[in-house]
Amino acid sequence: MSAGKLILPVFLFFINACASIVPDIPHKTEIEQSIRVKDLPPKVLMALPKEYGRKEFTYKRKLKDGKVSYDVDYEREGKKFSIAYDEQGRVLEEEKKVEFSDLPPDLKIKVEKVLSAYYPGYRIVLTEEVYTNNEKLLEIFFSHPKTKTGFAEAVFEYQTGVFREFINIQMQSIQTLY
Repeated sequence: MSAGKLILPVFLFFINACASIVPDIPHKTEIEQSIRVKDLPPKVLMALPKEYGRKEFTYKRKLKDGKVSYDVDYEREGKKFSIAYDEQGRVLEEEKKVEFSDLPPDLKIKVEKVLSAYYPGYRIVLTEEVYTNNEKLLEIFFSHPKTKTGFAEAVFEYQTGVFREFINIQMQSIQTLY
């Protein structure tokens, strides 16, 4: 077979291989709502870090997969953090805002490949390291007109860069309330 005749089969093979890198997973939806401190369950209030005043936090109620959680966002030494609690005040996960440019190069490449496959022209809004259930994840919040709500989150395993899921983010209020 001549080189000219090989180009089309090789091209089709690579296109198919690239398309199969990202699993076709339906997007879940997470609803976020800014709330006031008085809207937190008493057990969540008791669990808040004591070294901060309540006015140093911002609060959100989230609904995902039929489960409600409460996020408490705060700043420490110029870095942004978030702790998610269940209604009983148990910590579900801790998040730390990081810069996408500071991620390991191989992880950035894997993230960019997945986002480009589904959402060419995406714009990263926020990057977070997430610590939950004894594992470290990476959450990439991005905007794209073809997402269901305009904003979505892509979740990856931090160490391997393996893609986990897309989540549509629906914000009921973007105000910061105390």
